[in-house]
Amino acid sequence: MKFYDKYPKLKEKQFLSEILASTVFSTMSLEDQQVSMDKIKAIVFNLLQEQESKGNQFFSDQAA
Repeated sequence: MKFYDKYPKLKEKQFLSEILASTVFSTMSLEDQQVSMDKIKAIVFNLLQEQESKGNQFFSDQAA
């Protein structure tokens, strides 16, 4: 079974963005690094946009 078959929710861009931002924010907080959640969300958004622009078929709402 492929990873995305087992966890299809990860192919949803909004869900993945929230999970990544939350994980990065909590990890940085544990390390006493104060970065706003808005800034982290912007970075995550930009990274996901970059992957999409490279033509990688990643999210389920994109055409094959």
